[in-house]
Order: sequence, then C-alpha cells, then structure tokens
Amino acid sequence: MFKQIIKTIWHQRRANGWIFAEILVVTGVLWYMADNLLVEYSVYNQPLGYDIENCWRLKLANLNSDAEGFVPAEELTTTQGEDLRTLMDHLRREPLVDGVCATYYSCPYAFGNSWTSLEPMDGDTAVARTQSYHVRRVTPEYFDVFRVKDKQGNAITPQLPAGEDCLVISKDMETRFFGEGAEGKGKRVKYYAEGESHPIVAVSEPIRYHEFKISEPCYFQVLAAGKYTENVEMFGARSAEVCVRFKRAMTQDELYAFLESMGGRLTVNNLYVYGAMALSDQREILLSDKINTAKIQIALISFMLINVFFGIIGTFWLRTQYRRGEIGLRVALGSSRQGIYRYMNEEGLCLLVLSLPVLFIVAANMIYFDILESVRIPITLWRIVSVCIGSYVLMGLMICLGIWVPAKKAAGLAPAEALRYE
Repeated sequence: MFKQIIKTIWHQRRANGWIFAEILVVTGVLWYMADNLLVEYSVYNQPLGYDIENCWRLKLANLNSDAEGFVPAEELTTTQGEDLRTLMDHLRREPLVDGVCATYYSCPYAFGNSWTSLEPMDGDTAVARTQSYHVRRVTPEYFDVFRVKDKQGNAITPQLPAGEDCLVISKDMETRFFGEGAEGKGKRVKYYAEGESHPIVAVSEPIRYHEFKISEPCYFQVLAAGKYTENVEMFGARSAEVCVRFKRAMTQDELYAFLESMGGRLTVNNLYVYGAMALSDQREILLSDKINTAKIQIALISFMLINVFFGIIGTFWLRTQYRRGEIGLRVALGSSRQGIYRYMNEEGLCLLVLSLPVLFIVAANMIYFDILESVRIPITLWRIVSVCIGSYVLMGLMICLGIWVPAKKAAGLAPAEALRYE
C-alpha cells in the first residue's frame, strides 16, 4: 500500500509539489511558534525559590515637623534602626502575624534592585571581577517569611549565626564560583572593594526575579548587626520594605482593619505605617507589561493557527474534490468507503511525513544560526523531538479533517455517476 501511495504521489507530482511546499512552510512556522510557546511555558512554571502567599508589604513614612507627635531630632533617644526593630516587634506580637522581616530593594517583585561585586576567596575569581551580582539585603526573618529553603530543601534560618552579619548565596552563584557539584557552604567570599572576607553560611535554592526570567547568580546579605545599622543609616528606615506574612488570607479591608486595631503601636517616634499592599498585587503591577505582551503573542499565534488551519483544510478539500472521479471509480471497482477514506488519509499523511527530513535540516540551520531561544532553556533532543511531535500531530489532524468531508461525499457517489466523472 505504501509503495502504491508513493507511486501515486510521484505521478501527480506537479500538483503534489505545491502541496508539499505548503506543508513544509506551514509545518516549519508552526514548529517555530510551538517551540517559543514551550520555552515560555517552561520558564513560567519553574520554581521561583520563594512564596508570597498571604504576604503584604507595609508602606512607611516619617512624620512631618508640624504633625502631632513629631519628636525633634535633639529629643530622640533611639536610632532609626532601633525604631524599625521596635515597629517590627510590635507587628510580630500580633496573633494574626506569622512573620515579619525588613529588606532594602530585595522584596519579591520589588520595583528596584541592587547590584554589587562579590569575589570567592578559594574559587574562580576570574568570573567575579568583571561582573556584578544581584544582592538582596534582608533581615534574618526573611527566609521564614518567604519560605526560602536551602538547596537540600531545609530551612535556612536555623543555619544563621545568631546576631551576626553573614552571607547566603544561591545555588547558581555556588556553581559559578566553585564549579558544578562543589560545596560552597563554609567557604569565604569578599566584596571587591574590601579586604575582609565573610563566610558563606548557607546555599539557597535558585532564586528568580519573576516568572518570565530564569534564575541568576545572586546572594543575600543578612542584616543582623553592623550591616543592619549601616544599611538603615544609609537608606533610611522609611525606605525599608517591611513585609508581613499572615496566618490566613486577608482582604484589603481586613488588612486595614488590622492596622487600625494596632493604633499607636504602628508609630515609633517619627516612623509610622500609613498603608499596605499585597505582594500579589505588586506582582501583577510588575508583570502587567510582560503579561500583556504574552497575551498579544498568544493572540497573534492563535490568529496564525486559525489561518493555517483553514488554509490546510481548504487545500486538501479542493484536492479531494478534484479527485472525485477517481474516488468514485474506486468505489465502482469494489473499494469500500472506509478503505477509500483510509487511502486518502494515508496519502495526505505520507506527504506530511516526507517533509520531516527537510524540516530537520531547517531546524538544524536555525540552531546553528542561533535563531531559537537557547539562553533561558537549553536546546536539547527532548525539546526538538517534543515540539516536532506536537507540530506534526496538529498538522496531521488538520489534514485528516480537510480530507474527511469531501472524501466522504465522493465515496458516496453512485457507480454510474462516478464513471461519468471519470
């Protein structure tokens, strides 16, 4: 049967050549679009390295000099760092609160970030001196509030030395500095401009900035002693990102009712809380442009697929209609309707399969010229094969659907009418 189909395709090569070219172009475009969708889907669903469920960010400010309760500078007996700690302690004592932490430009889905250099003392310094890394300045409670685990899946907070500044690096940075499979915990690193080294107390799982980015080497500067005071004095207590995890989900109204119930405890000297934002809302704002872009891409791809769908169906519909006489003659000579339908499908699918070697050549050239996305997701045999299978299954369904209705009608011809067509 297959040999007969090949002979038929060859004898009708003039008409089949254009169909083959259309199949090749459409399958190639479909394969490229499917590969892009696979990359976006895979990246989006990778673990973020943290959890923002039931987490809120409090908005801080300082009282104006003419506001009630304002404390002049000469009357202050505490530092900004002490005021910030007191405020967090007041929040931490509330029954509804599961955890509180403070960060600087390091809150998940923050609108700002900080970069600085870091150099391993006993690792590959060549990869560090010419590059800056994302630093997250956080208090020790950060890892509990956002459920950040080490690379083995264990809690990080118990591994931190009490009351001491320390560093936690990500798994990506561990690999970058010390090599694949090496252990970074216990080794020492230093800031490029400083001579003093600092121990790595833990290695976190990979951390991603948001759902559309892959994880990159980064580290946490744990603010527990001198670094805490230094950062608060540098950036100010009002600039701190005080993040609270609640024991249950809270609506905006419930959150403001909670803050109102705390009353004066949300004011410490001149530092006070004036509002809050759910991190889920902050996430939506940060990702809004990227999500809108993704929706536009999906809409364009869907529109193209619809056009491809009707194009393929129309082509095979007309092709089958044109061969009604041949189909009817086969019926007159004793072929069953199911046999004719199967034969037409096999012929159409054979044309599709013949395009596979050419498509692999096209794919190889796209890989060679770096047209495919290879930064966020590596190009692997599994990726190529899975995209090919998906594209060819979809094309096969469209071809079978394009053949089904006209073949069914042609197979229903009476023998006398079929002979008249022939």
